[in-house]
Amino acid sequence: MQTLLSRQNVLIIAILFALFSATYNAFLPFFEDEAYYWLWSHHLELSYYDHPPMVAYFIKIFTLFGDSVWQIRLVNIFCFLGGGFFIFKTALYLFDEKTALYAFLIFIFSPAVTMGFTITTPDSPLIVFWGASLYFAAKAFFEEKTKYFIIAGALGGAALLSKYTGVLLFAGYFIFILTYKPKLFLSVKPYLAILFGLIVFSPVIIWNVQNDFSSFLFQYYHGTSTGNESIGFMHDLELFGGAFGIFGPVFFTLLLYIFTQKEAYKNDRLFFVLSITLFTIVFFLYKGLYKKMELNWVAPAFASASIVVGYFIAKYDMKKTFIWGIALSILIGSVVRFPLLFGLEGARNPHNRLFGQEELAKHIQDIPNENVYTDYLTMASALTYYLKKDVYIPIETRKSQFDEWQKDYNFTSKSGIYVGRDGHHLNELKTIWKNTALIEEYTIKKQGFKDKTYYIYRVSN
Repeated sequence: MQTLLSRQNVLIIAILFALFSATYNAFLPFFEDEAYYWLWSHHLELSYYDHPPMVAYFIKIFTLFGDSVWQIRLVNIFCFLGGGFFIFKTALYLFDEKTALYAFLIFIFSPAVTMGFTITTPDSPLIVFWGASLYFAAKAFFEEKTKYFIIAGALGGAALLSKYTGVLLFAGYFIFILTYKPKLFLSVKPYLAILFGLIVFSPVIIWNVQNDFSSFLFQYYHGTSTGNESIGFMHDLELFGGAFGIFGPVFFTLLLYIFTQKEAYKNDRLFFVLSITLFTIVFFLYKGLYKKMELNWVAPAFASASIVVGYFIAKYDMKKTFIWGIALSILIGSVVRFPLLFGLEGARNPHNRLFGQEELAKHIQDIPNENVYTDYLTMASALTYYLKKDVYIPIETRKSQFDEWQKDYNFTSKSGIYVGRDGHHLNELKTIWKNTALIEEYTIKKQGFKDKTYYIYRVSN
């Protein structure tokens, strides 16, 4: 194991994994959510209703010379390899090379990162800036140089500019200062970090001021209970169980064990990375008492967790634990990537949401139409991508960036076809168009996937 665990070998593994992922991504259908973020990159703003803007900026950069799916997904390759690089650098700075190599491999082969390499979401830029801020924060706290506080704060602001959960990084830093470096509260340095973080995050603040704080309010209510829910544990059990899957059963079990060890709290360097991990997990477990939490929300915790687990594996020479952990993580990642090979068909196939949009677009192209309308933001985005024309949402649905893009669009004067996932909006369509006729119920079938049926109407006045 020791001869295999070298910088050169780990670099080769990382390059091969990146090449495999890029090739795999080129053959995987476009995910509806990805299409929505791709559409953002064609309407660059200071921020957006649903999320901060960083994912749009990254997509714009990587698609300057084309909009192919594999180019859009290069964002993931760059961001997650970048995140892994900074996890390696942080572990190397805080501990030693063996810990750093273990931490990098635990991170890069975790099922969460396997999924992250594939689907482009705001989590992609979040993870690279989360890792970068973590590295410079470590140097800031243990060298106490002003420049590192400023860099760590600015990179933390970039994490916030990627996704609002980036604020949890600052919460973890606060806990560490409170526990091990309380005198820093009397210094200007941490406040400079906050200042530069706010400067980087300022586009989102400006956008929200201009738009009645709509994005802040949307995300607050999206992840917060209304106050009427009773306390329950089912959502937490689901979240807790899912954590075994996305970090790996062996490594998450070891992490839970580490949480109980005094060493994790007495070693200031270990507690630095542990505080961010523990706070993020506990935060979402608390929120989960009242409302369902998504697994990807808690996933950034496992960046620093990779260092915590890597440290214990290196210190106590837990080679067999590491091998079993990596093997199970690769197995879970393989099931996610190739579900049909493992007998996951129909509704159990995790790729179901990636199936149907391209086939639907090809079918619509054969129907004479002036305009295309649909019933939800992700379908509108996917059809816009495949049809290479603007697709609009005429009905009342969840508020999104489409409300801004189409606010001056006059639906009543423009005929076309409407595509819905069900027939429930017929009465609403008739308030816009007098002539609303069902053309067909179009069902898409593919072996191993759940059938998808779409209702196609011709609409006009």
